[in-house]
Amino acid sequence: MKRSVLIALLVVIVILLGLFIIGGFIYLQFNQEPYVPEKAYLKIDLAGSLAETAPTRFPGLSGAAISINDLWYNLERAAKDERIKGVLLRVQYLETGFAKIEEIGQLLKKFAASKKPVVAFIVDGGLKEYYLASFAGKVIMFKGGCLSISGIGAEALFLKNTLSKLGVQAEVFHIGDYKTASNTFTEERMTPAHRESTQALIDDLYQAVISGIAANRKLDGREVKKILDQSPLPQEEYVKSKLIDALGYEDDMFQSLPAKYPEVDFKSYAKTSSPLPFSGSKKIAVIFASGEINMGRSGGQSLFGGDVLGADTLAGQLRRARNNYAVKAVVLRIDSPGGSAVASDVILREAELLAQKKPLVISMSDMAASGGYWISLSSRKIFAQAQTITGSIGVISGKFVLKGLYDKLGISKEIVKTSEFAGMYSDYQLFSEREKQKVMADMQRIYDEFLKKVAGNRKMAVAEVDKIARGRVWSGQAALKLNLIDSLGGLNDALAEARKLARIPLSEKFGVKIYPQKKSFFDMIFELADAKAQNPLDVQTRLQVYKRFFPAMAMPFTLTCY
Repeated sequence: MKRSVLIALLVVIVILLGLFIIGGFIYLQFNQEPYVPEKAYLKIDLAGSLAETAPTRFPGLSGAAISINDLWYNLERAAKDERIKGVLLRVQYLETGFAKIEEIGQLLKKFAASKKPVVAFIVDGGLKEYYLASFAGKVIMFKGGCLSISGIGAEALFLKNTLSKLGVQAEVFHIGDYKTASNTFTEERMTPAHRESTQALIDDLYQAVISGIAANRKLDGREVKKILDQSPLPQEEYVKSKLIDALGYEDDMFQSLPAKYPEVDFKSYAKTSSPLPFSGSKKIAVIFASGEINMGRSGGQSLFGGDVLGADTLAGQLRRARNNYAVKAVVLRIDSPGGSAVASDVILREAELLAQKKPLVISMSDMAASGGYWISLSSRKIFAQAQTITGSIGVISGKFVLKGLYDKLGISKEIVKTSEFAGMYSDYQLFSEREKQKVMADMQRIYDEFLKKVAGNRKMAVAEVDKIARGRVWSGQAALKLNLIDSLGGLNDALAEARKLARIPLSEKFGVKIYPQKKSFFDMIFELADAKAQNPLDVQTRLQVYKRFFPAMAMPFTLTCY
């Protein structure tokens, strides 16, 4: 008996020892820092989508995209790292807005200010790819590629007839002629207001890009516009006009550099820990807030395909920054088209509490519109890029009526209620006239509150705000003239302002605390086991939410540029 117990004990010990060894091996594999050679060039390969923060992936899995957060933090490191002698930028087919491109370009320019060269190689693409490359000291175009930089176009999608064929009717109302978010479902083509605001917006974006290219390449803006308006052109014409420096192949990047050094991949470099770009006992928190604003926790995707920015998650991050004694100021980085009015207000309240205690500065990315602008209204200073899409001060509400679809499927419903308005959001019938009045009154209340919030934060009269509100979106460039933002600039400009407001001397180092924080391997394992934490609203719940529009602060249209 004793012998069997001893054998069982030994087996348990061997198993535990084996698990310990395997766990240690996995830990070392995932946490071992890549080797960075002396005198290396940092190679950054940008293609596809550029998110503010990279999605959480298990270590070792490929395909994780490079994010703005990654680029900002690691370019700051590389500028101070004596091992890194320059940057090789490889660009193709970017799926992002021009504001993010401007942000990355400014980061590259700051890196180059450390006397380290930046060379860009364009594999293929259009205006976005070229604009990013233009921030480099040297621009090389792939000999076999095609560069089409012929301005900016925009498309709007309309589904009214499609929904009608399915038996679905969108009964949606809006405050403001320019609040056209519902037009996708209720119109067959652009309304005059929709067309006007879209045209004005892309004209502003185009002008900002032209000015940026002219400054980067030290050319006359009128000449740049002339070339862009004539594009696509033979590649030699771009060289002749000095938009690019040479045609060649990827290995030709090295010919433009002072010496032949080895290269290190950006994703590998990002896994190293030193040098630290920011250090000090006093800290500035940088909170990245990306996605469609909804109640609950961040994570997953909305039914319209975008990321979800959960009010509970962001409010919790703001609360932790407020209560952290070491954090002396906060930069809230917003990339959001808006969303739920209720969720936006939950976030705004927590941001207001933070701003009462320590400086809060807003940094707008590609978009901070409607609900995304609402949550900006607690800050001391608002920064945006010239190409940022912001404003959209307005409200939409309504519901989808599915009776026609149910009839096609042979489904019927009967409604029983305790009071006149108890079933007003049923998807089986249109609003009655009195129900419409209730919906419009609720929307008007929210819109009036929106105007007051803007007027108070921007020190304007309510009537003055109303003239530039009405659901209209503006470029960052236009928003500055209209006093909707304080300054043009990127993440580093917002960080510098936060430092100034926190009264941290230039002679004193400061640390940075980033939210959301990167999860450890074991954090991801535990979250994977807790499906509810990963996706707090299941599909059925989300469908119930989207069967009607709760009073929402959402972008008036989706901008698809080409």
